[in-house]
Amino acid sequence: MARHFRRATPFVLLLLAGGVSAAVAFELDDQFGTKHSRADIFAGRPVVMMVGMARKTPDAMEAWDKALRSKAPSSARIIGFSNLDEVPFFVPKSSIIKTLQKQFPKTPVLCDWDGKIYRQLGFPDGATIAIAVFDADGRRLGIVNGAVNDARMKEVLSLLPG
Repeated sequence: MARHFRRATPFVLLLLAGGVSAAVAFELDDQFGTKHSRADIFAGRPVVMMVGMARKTPDAMEAWDKALRSKAPSSARIIGFSNLDEVPFFVPKSSIIKTLQKQFPKTPVLCDWDGKIYRQLGFPDGATIAIAVFDADGRRLGIVNGAVNDARMKEVLSLLPG
């Protein structure tokens, strides 16, 4: 499934210095064509955002998505952000969108086709997967890097507001 991605499928949101408001305004479509703005995403709820920009990101994100859906509080919004600016020109966007729709039927994955928002938000180049936690006002509370495991899940959950 993820073989259509070269350096793709990151889940990103507002990622500035810890405790600083992530006030970068943006509007991006998800894999279903729904537009999402910064204001919509942080509509009074904490956000757990899965982010990355590597070929293996979709699989790593899928593992995190399943784990977060079973362990994160229902008050938290789980969302993905995919930096797709380095997808080879010959890979059709429709193929990428179909893959994201199939892998993430319940989780919106914001598609940043030119990587502009990804870079503005300060997410790491080359990251396979990073999980960013934000409060309801869009302030980043922390980032956990790497594939899902018990220790990283515990760290992500500890960042979420009570």
